[in-house]
Formats: sequence, C-alpha cells, structure tokens
Amino acid sequence: MAANNVNLKLLQTFLLAAEYGSFRKAAEESNRSPSAVSMQIRDLEEQVGISLFVRTPQRANLTPEGKMLYEQVSRAMSDVQTALLRLSEVTANRRGHVKIACAPTLASTRLGTILATFKLRYPRSVVDVRETPPSGALTLLQEQEVELYIGPEIPGLAEFNFEPILEDRLVACLPADFDEGGAALTLAEVAQFPLIVLDRQTAIRALVDRIAGEAQIRLNIQYEVQNAYTAIALAAAGLGVAVVPNIAIPMLPSAEFRVVPISDASAGRAVGILTARGYVQHSYSEQLMALIRTELGKG
Repeated sequence: MAANNVNLKLLQTFLLAAEYGSFRKAAEESNRSPSAVSMQIRDLEEQVGISLFVRTPQRANLTPEGKMLYEQVSRAMSDVQTALLRLSEVTANRRGHVKIACAPTLASTRLGTILATFKLRYPRSVVDVRETPPSGALTLLQEQEVELYIGPEIPGLAEFNFEPILEDRLVACLPADFDEGGAALTLAEVAQFPLIVLDRQTAIRALVDRIAGEAQIRLNIQYEVQNAYTAIALAAAGLGVAVVPNIAIPMLPSAEFRVVPISDASAGRAVGILTARGYVQHSYSEQLMALIRTELGKG
C-alpha cells in the first residue's frame, strides 16, 4: 500500500508510542491492548517501508527515520488542533452573529421593522446587513460573506435555493395630470405617459423590459433612477408616472398621486429568501428567516 494512503489512526498510535517510548503505555492511554498497538505500528512500518522503532523489552525507541516522521507528524497534528480551535471560536462567534444581504427596495421598506423585532426577541444578537441588487447577492452567498439574501427570485440558479414568500406586483404612481381614473392599467397604457423607471441594474427594470419586449411596447422613458424612493419622489413632483414594485409603496412621500396596479399577467415577481445550496444555517439565522417569512408574508 502506498505511504500517501496511511490511515490517520495509525499515525495517532505512532505518536502515542513515540511520546511514551512504550507500546504498553500507548495502549493504556488509548484503551487498547499492547498487541493491538504493536500490530498497528507494524502495519504503519509496512506501509512506509521502513522500521520506525528499535524494540527492547523495556522501551520502544525511535529510529532516525522514526524521529523524522515524528517531527513532521507532530507538527502537522499541532496545526490541525490549532485550526480546529480557531474554527470552534468562529463557530461560537457566529451563533449570535448573522450576516445578510437585502434588495434595496426591501431594505428601505420592510427590513427596519424585521430587524427591530428581531433585536427585541434576541437582544444579544448582531445582524450585519449588505444592501445590494440580486446580481451582487450571488457573489456574497457563494463566498459565504452573507448567509441569506432577501429579494426577488433569480430564475435558473442551480447552486442556490429560493424560498418564495410573496408575489410583488408592479404598480404605477399616477400624478393628477396623468390620472384618467382607471382602477388598473396595462403596461401599454402606462407607456403613453412620460415614465420614471429604475435603471438596468435592478430586477424591476429587467421585468419591465421583458414585458415591454414580449408585447412590443415602446416605453416613453423620461427618467432612469437607481432606487424606488427616487422614482416615487419624482412622481410626487409631477414629473411623470413612476413604475415601481408594490412593496415600495410604504415609501410614499405624500398623497400627491394615486397608486394603480399594472394588470399584465406577468407584471409580478416572487420575493423571498435566497440561500446557497447546502449551507447550514445556525440557530440565530434560522430564527431570523422565520421572522422574515412572517413579516413578508403579511403582504
């Protein structure tokens, strides 16, 4: 058998025998019989192809080759123990520490209430938040810089799990000058007005462009902005009709416009929790996920 296939248990037995200078004491320390220890040492010597001990009735002394192996193996085992200790420290710190990412619109409207409630329930917890669009969240999840992402679904991702919680529909914020009184509007009808839309880095813009492309609608875009609050503020100033997700409506700055649903069948997206496949959540992150399900599920 090749030396690089040596069983770790054989090396552990070798270390004990070398440290005590006795197969009998190594057997007592490991709760095995002296014959079992002797057999394991013999197996190890056969695998490495050289004698490691000079055996006498009183002691088992290392050969020069045995001393070389002992130095290397004991150093490696010490490194392993150090790594395990550091890992346990990281794990202990992680129990009360949750790192998450969140879509900007959700961060502006829903996240504050969720985190405030979580802090009341778990006052010793610490939650780090990264605000990012979905494209940035994928890298953070892959590199385990965050444990979960709250945001819209990203189709076709085999390496991630998405748990839908609510359907978020598109709405139009209609200032009085553009409001014709309809209870709902199609995107084609909304496109007749000067539009305020989110930029192409956002998931909402991708949804709007997809609907427009499928229906061959030409959008009359006047303003492109980075976040829904800016779009709503511009609509409130009467500069156009803002197309935003319904979940952004809690950011309404005033009652200077009416919110009307966009009725196209595909004018919606699933919003929920995105996690890396196979990642094991600890207790605090599981509790936070449960709270997110409850709060987002309220609609």
